Amino acid sequence: MKKINLPVRLKTSSLIYVAVAASLSMASLTAQAKAPGLVDVYQMSVLHDAKIAQARANFDAEREIITQAKSLLLPTVNASASYSHPDLGVSSSRQVLEAELNQALYNREAFSRYDQAKYIVETAEVNFQLAQQELMMRVSSAYFDVLLAEQKLMLAKSKMEADKILWERAQASAEVGLASRTDVLQARSTYDITLSSLISAENDLDIAYESLSKLTGTSISQVKQLMLDVVVVEPKLDKLALERQAETENLLVRLAQQQQRIANEEIEAKRSAHWVRVNLRAAHSYTHCSGTQQACMDGHNTSLSVVASVPLYTGGRISSQVDEARFKTQASTDALRDAQEQARLNVRVQARNMERGYALVGALREAVKSGEAFLEAAEEGYRVGLRNMIDVVTARANLFDAQSNLAAALHNLLLTQLQLQNTLGILNVEDLRTLDQLLSSPNL
Repeated sequence: MKKINLPVRLKTSSLIYVAVAASLSMASLTAQAKAPGLVDVYQMSVLHDAKIAQARANFDAEREIITQAKSLLLPTVNASASYSHPDLGVSSSRQVLEAELNQALYNREAFSRYDQAKYIVETAEVNFQLAQQELMMRVSSAYFDVLLAEQKLMLAKSKMEADKILWERAQASAEVGLASRTDVLQARSTYDITLSSLISAENDLDIAYESLSKLTGTSISQVKQLMLDVVVVEPKLDKLALERQAETENLLVRLAQQQQRIANEEIEAKRSAHWVRVNLRAAHSYTHCSGTQQACMDGHNTSLSVVASVPLYTGGRISSQVDEARFKTQASTDALRDAQEQARLNVRVQARNMERGYALVGALREAVKSGEAFLEAAEEGYRVGLRNMIDVVTARANLFDAQSNLAAALHNLLLTQLQLQNTLGILNVEDLRTLDQLLSSPNL
């Protein structure tokens, strides 16, 4: 297992993200010819999944806000043309062409909106990172659902084959008087129950594959395997250090921090409506007169002016908007505190789940060993007449349950590792690649 290290904050952009995904697409598609690994499936999902595509488009859209906010600080140029007849009773007309430039010299609200736009773009980046990590978790969960379903189907097949042999043996023994009818019925009942479990396991596997195919847009019929005897190394977890890390690096916490900054800038933007605004206006016009207009003169006219304006009374609208922004800022502060508390709680729970998960996997592996020994002893005892059919059936059922529980515990443990990395805000493709190294090709 990968040891949990201090985080390195991911800095992504939609363009880089798509470029990296595209560069990996050929390898992902080639993986269809064999059993794709976890990273292969993730790379295919990056190119197909609708949610990540939506998040990428939203990120690109949000980045345009910085250009829009910057435009308030840049000059605007307008051109106009007019053609008029001042006196309808006289054959005369006036043509005016005008160009006007306006430049904000001092606009406190525009500067506040520009600063706010920077925070909005940073928020969009965090949202995109959230979408990336959420996709990693969805892919990992779907992939491990397939792995677990494969394990349970394989165990069900093995148990069914063994139960069938036991049933046939009981029938043969009954024919020569070495077994009772009850033994035959017991063996047949066990075989039928196992057969029904096998059908359910096949259905669960089909559903798991369908969910995986939805993420990739490609039909997947085979994946790698996670062997029950795979070696997993337990990392040393410092819960206090992990809590402090999650309190600042958790993506939901960072998102709440950005929302608080945006709310603070909103207060400044609303307050700025009270401040004076100073604009520079430069205009040039050309007038052409035709006919007998005495008051109209041809020629060029250029003007340059500085205009200052300040609101004196707006009916309390501005003050109310400032108060509204303050209340929303307080709400964002409370949301940040809640996000930090939730991040600390998630880290504690997931760290504890990991510790107990390693202990549970170890205990279940011992249970499998003892179950195998008990089954071997029960079968030997049944052959020599010291054990009855119920002992053999019970031993095999116990072993099957222990193996199924071990598979589930092992899969949950590895997913919990990813969930902890996700809570810490540092989940990335390398974590998926680390898990990939624990998987085996199905032909091995």
